[in-house]
Amino acid sequence: MEDKKNARRNDKIMQKKKGRNDLILIGGMIIAALILLVVVWLVFFQEGTTAVVFLNGSVILEQPLDEDCRIPIQTENGYNLFLVENGVALVAEADCRDQICVEHAGISRKGETIVCLPHKLVVEIQK
Repeated sequence: MEDKKNARRNDKIMQKKKGRNDLILIGGMIIAALILLVVVWLVFFQEGTTAVVFLNGSVILEQPLDEDCRIPIQTENGYNLFLVENGVALVAEADCRDQICVEHAGISRKGETIVCLPHKLVVEIQK
């Protein structure tokens, strides 16, 4: 009888320790995920300084984001109006059917892109 009480008491103690260890593990994983998120944000989402415009994979223009500009780009596939205002690059006009590039929000962080597939035009923030 005394052995059964001790066994039950030991089971309860082990269950409490197991639950506590599970909470510590989950908390540690959440903290590690948050640290990783911050590191990725700091490394990959820095403000860029230059918008690079590619046409058919070749660079046709490099424009600093601190200089406002309005540059029409006429290609054999169509027309785009590339614009830099207040440190943000965007495609203001295009004669393509879907207008996805025009509806895309302006970009200013490294690695961000705007793509106009019908015209084979890509705007990417670099440096």
